[in-house]
Amino acid sequence: MSTLDTDYNLLESVVREIGGDEAVKVASLLDPTEETTDEAIAASADMKLNAVRKVLYRLYDARLAEFRRIRDKSTGWFIYFWRLKPNRVEELVISRKATVYRKLKTRLDYEKKYHFFKCDQEYCPRYTFDEAMENNFRCPECGGELRAFDNSEIIKRLSKKVKELRKSLEESGVDVDALDNGVLEDINQIIASSKMAAAANGSGNADQSSK
Repeated sequence: MSTLDTDYNLLESVVREIGGDEAVKVASLLDPTEETTDEAIAASADMKLNAVRKVLYRLYDARLAEFRRIRDKSTGWFIYFWRLKPNRVEELVISRKATVYRKLKTRLDYEKKYHFFKCDQEYCPRYTFDEAMENNFRCPECGGELRAFDNSEIIKRLSKKVKELRKSLEESGVDVDALDNGVLEDINQIIASSKMAAAANGSGNADQSSK
């Protein structure tokens, strides 16, 4: 997996959702350029062969892995050779980044839009100005006084993360402005925009090299 130009932590979280820690272990032994057998993976991962095969087929169903098979002439059994599908991996990473970006952007807009009030108890929630006024600036949970809550640090952290994700998505070719405006709502549209941008860049590079 280290040969892929992707965010490994994000990729790991995608694989973990598919099959847990065992899937992460198996996927870490797959490569996008070199094939390996399920028996070799089982030996390296110190896992039972059936468990490895179960994970591999989950990755296959998610289109994260692919295989080819050949028949062993001496035994008559099929031998399966597996590898990662790098394009699909990158698509899933872009998809996850876009999802996280939209959620954090929505949260950031919410933090910027409202003024918040809170009591002194950590376990009590914050309230917007309208909510605080409806409760006479008394916390509905504990009865404490609701005072203005400074959310500038929250906004700062969210802004930094949103900026990082935006830059990463733009580098992947995603039209983030279209994503913000709701033009790219379906994840397939997001992936398509990324592929179109990659194709355009490839064409542009080819034109430059031909001059």
